[in-house]
Amino acid sequence: MADTQLLAGRVAVVTGAANGMGRVMARALAAAGAKIAGVDVDAAGLDRLAAEAVFAGKFLNAVADVSKIADCRHAVAQVVGTFGALDILVNCAGISMSTAAAHKEARIKFFEADAEGWQRIVAINAIGAFLMSRFAAEPMIKRGWGRIITVTTSFDTMLAGGLSAYGASKAALEASCVSFAKDLEGTGVTVNILVPGGPTDTPVSSRPASRALPSCSTPRSWARRWCGSPRRNPTASAPAASSPATGT
Repeated sequence: MADTQLLAGRVAVVTGAANGMGRVMARALAAAGAKIAGVDVDAAGLDRLAAEAVFAGKFLNAVADVSKIADCRHAVAQVVGTFGALDILVNCAGISMSTAAAHKEARIKFFEADAEGWQRIVAINAIGAFLMSRFAAEPMIKRGWGRIITVTTSFDTMLAGGLSAYGASKAALEASCVSFAKDLEGTGVTVNILVPGGPTDTPVSSRPASRALPSCSTPRSWARRWCGSPRRNPTASAPAASSPATGT
């Protein structure tokens, strides 16, 4: 019971929850006992997720565009208003370089990229994580406990050709997370990054599903591996979302 309910009583927000890694992480956190708020622009995808048995009716649909200040502020207010708390934030929302390539190619040279699409990638991937973290941090600090977990990418991907906006957005996330962790020192709120072990079968991935690696293993093993032991601010690569408040 302790293994499956290690997040009992906690409230977790997962951005990008309608699809891919966000969806799997939401299931994993719910299986570990957390109440879940899914944040995504895909309202239909959130509805499908909410209907899954693992959530047992403890799922909040928070339809929002994380690149917009008002949407992020409202999403956090929704969570606190519905569940009375916000303990865990997983910043998983992200879009790929194809957004700047008319959705035809996974990569495109920066001087050929659509300027608005390039800007949109940075807005969702980097600014969105900042906005959600900025508003989520307030209720966490008040309670003296919180976990902010942000999904980034490999160092090689950050520097790869044809991925100028995607790589830059993820590099910015890693730098921001270190700064966030230092700003939150002594508050009981920790900040960590999660780097996937390889290509994942998500809408962002350019690989066919048959070639992509699974976005994670079973919900129970994800919760045990990634949420079971608090890690130290600010440079840990694995997120900590477990209940003991001793981890800093």
